[in-house]
Amino acid sequence: MKAKFIILIIAIVLLVPAGYSMFTVNEKEFVVVTRFGKPVRTLDKAGLYLKRPGFLETLNRIEKRANVFKTQPIQLLLGDKNPLIITCYVCWEISDPLIFLQSLASSDIVDQKIGDMVNSLLGSTLGDYTIENIINTTPELVKLEEIETRILSESKRKAIDKYGIRIIDVGIRRLAYPQIVTQSVYNRMKAEREKEAKKYLAEGKEEAAKIEAQTDKEVAGIIAQANKESEILKGQGDKEAMSIYADAYGRDPDFFEFTKSLEACRQVLKNKSTLILSTESEIFKYLKYNEKTGE
Repeated sequence: MKAKFIILIIAIVLLVPAGYSMFTVNEKEFVVVTRFGKPVRTLDKAGLYLKRPGFLETLNRIEKRANVFKTQPIQLLLGDKNPLIITCYVCWEISDPLIFLQSLASSDIVDQKIGDMVNSLLGSTLGDYTIENIINTTPELVKLEEIETRILSESKRKAIDKYGIRIIDVGIRRLAYPQIVTQSVYNRMKAEREKEAKKYLAEGKEEAAKIEAQTDKEVAGIIAQANKESEILKGQGDKEAMSIYADAYGRDPDFFEFTKSLEACRQVLKNKSTLILSTESEIFKYLKYNEKTGE
């Protein structure tokens, strides 16, 4: 009895490997197991697995990591009929390996399929924009980010339903203009720069005029304040002078009258003038000779 049991164990050990074979799945891949071409299971976790022999079940290994590629350059028309040569980059990864295997069978043609889809979406999207939305000195008018967002949103929806692929990112990699429009684009850019330069010059002149007006206002205020202070000081000086004159006149009226008369003579005769005085003049009495005093 014991011998039969041992023989049975040996038979199981020999027959199980004969009916199955082991394989591994690493963290960088999906594995879809097919039986006579029909999918039977999808493995997305790394580890050791069993399967039937190769002629019964086949392993289809699919890359799990993200991929990046650039689309072929394509010439498209904008909404204003200006042609534009554009190249995009696309970052994608597989989200449903079973749909991917059934729709594309291989990663070799993914770039072509996704590239054609993105270029098709570009063609329909760029019709809503003009050349001013592609290149412009005013940042608010440039709509490249908006275009990329629209392409990404639409391509995500289509790719995941049709190919089991998740589009991670779509962006414009390069823009170029055909020779036929290069000169017109250059002329428009030049005109925009000149317009911008005139704007800055006008703003500078306006600012200079404001500064000049403010300076003139401040200068006028300073001069007015100085004149005011000058008049105040002059008035105070006149007041003090009058006080001194009054005090001097009160102390010796004759001497005060004499000095004022001499001051008047100095002012009249300073330019070598000839003075004709009446003998009754108040000034004459200080000039005539007094025989009594000898003065």
